[in-house]
Amino acid sequence: MELRQLKYFKQACELQNFSEAARALHISQSTLSQQIKQLENELDVLLFDRVGKRVIPTEAGVAFLPYAHKAIQDAENGKQIIRDLKGIETGSLHIGVTYSMSPLLIAALNQFTKIYPKIKVEIRFATSEELLKRLEENDLDFVLSFKPDNHAAQFETLPLFSSRLCFIVHQSHAMANLSSITLKRLAQTPLILPEKGFATRKKVDELFRQNQLKPTIGIEMDDVHTIIHTLSGGQWATILTQAAVRGEANLKQIPILCADSLSSQGCLFWPQGSYRKKSALVFSEYLLKITQRNPL
Repeated sequence: MELRQLKYFKQACELQNFSEAARALHISQSTLSQQIKQLENELDVLLFDRVGKRVIPTEAGVAFLPYAHKAIQDAENGKQIIRDLKGIETGSLHIGVTYSMSPLLIAALNQFTKIYPKIKVEIRFATSEELLKRLEENDLDFVLSFKPDNHAAQFETLPLFSSRLCFIVHQSHAMANLSSITLKRLAQTPLILPEKGFATRKKVDELFRQNQLKPTIGIEMDDVHTIIHTLSGGQWATILTQAAVRGEANLKQIPILCADSLSSQGCLFWPQGSYRKKSALVFSEYLLKITQRNPL
């Protein structure tokens, strides 16, 4: 059993198509099919059912997949340990981040890249839900996100800061002069909100549900950056964390009058039990220093 066979098997399970898996792996389909066949012969079991152009993992394939995944990850961890023993002057760092955490990310990134300019940093922006799924699959080294209410135990978290939800409008909005807003009035106000999957949206939905109210949602978006720019027209309002609009001088942050806790905790998420690159640990130290020095 070879590591490359396990990688081919994993890719075929994910894409359920040998042609697509071969393209993703930059090999020929015949090579992929041959290696999968050799793996099946060694295990003496069929790993896939061939249904037309699709390949669907058999019961044995589904059972074998987590062990193949662990073997691949253990091998990658081993290689990373050797790289770390040589220092952290080169290599790559894969970071997942939600838009609300981008001010913190940028501040740490500016410091990190000055000291380690040869380390390639790859950044993925997405919803908390999507990023944590990718972290679970070991596609990312760590994730910066607000902590979801349904936080799962398969991640280790490093708390960084707390940020309160506010009613956010542009200074030209008709409600910009409010000193505060009730939930009842907020429910009657047309809102533009992040789509479901964002930790902030989950908290907003839960807030209204617990108070037996329903928000007036006019627009949903999967890009918080665009939501913030849309507010500049003075027509729309939103509910976001204060961290998300940090540095936006033309936006008004209006407190929401509510007995519920409106604070969200910004965290760094690690995959449970995986080896942590030295470069990732160094980056996390920058994040901690920044939040301790300048709370968001």
